[in-house]
Amino acid sequence: MTVPVVCVDKAAASGTVAQQFGSAQIGAGVAKTYFLQSNWWQTYANETESYAGLSFTVHNPQGASVPQSNGAPMGFPSIFIGQYAGNSTTGSNLPKQVSALTSVPTIYETNNASIGMSNHNAAYDVWFTQNGTPLPSSQSNPGTGGAYLMVWMFKPTDRQPRGNDSGRADQTVAGVSGTWNVWVDTTEPPCVSYVSTTPLDGLAFDLNQFIKDAVAKRYGVTNSMYLSIVFGGFEIWGGADGMQLSQFCATVN
Repeated sequence: MTVPVVCVDKAAASGTVAQQFGSAQIGAGVAKTYFLQSNWWQTYANETESYAGLSFTVHNPQGASVPQSNGAPMGFPSIFIGQYAGNSTTGSNLPKQVSALTSVPTIYETNNASIGMSNHNAAYDVWFTQNGTPLPSSQSNPGTGGAYLMVWMFKPTDRQPRGNDSGRADQTVAGVSGTWNVWVDTTEPPCVSYVSTTPLDGLAFDLNQFIKDAVAKRYGVTNSMYLSIVFGGFEIWGGADGMQLSQFCATVN
């Protein structure tokens, strides 16, 4: 049974991020903040992100593109809670050990139906670390003993997650609607990607259901790890002008 999720975090700030590695802190109530980050870590062609509350729009007029022979995206503009690249949110309850999680209600909504499914995804990127120490500003991955978990709203027509989904097609996740092709890459740090078999514009769900599934099926996440960062955004290989994350929130219990 899928439990309805209500987005309790609200924000009114607005502005524009116009740097390759820019960021903006967004207040969401008295004691909680989020960060918007541009993070064009492979290529940058003067893209900008305009934001209003806990939503943002990608503006990419030059339409730069990464060739398919290079699997890495141009970047990952996103909103997150946790600590990353020297930016630390407040009120996130992170890091928190996986075994102690009770629920992680979250909402992610996009305008993807009007943009298409080529050269970008719409995804969560969830980081787990070996211990409860927040990552230093210079670290760009979860580190030894950590892992990634991703939730893709769809698979782009011309791109794919890390690893493969051999033998893991059309899987169900308890408490979450739909079916998922599960891609696993055991390269350190390991990565498990749940890819919706039916394209979605968004999802309101308990992220902990995916975490528990990954632990139970030994996809690289373990109960001893610490949930460290929850990102919601877009991996972009090219184009995606006007791509919008229209609503995002995440609460760690």
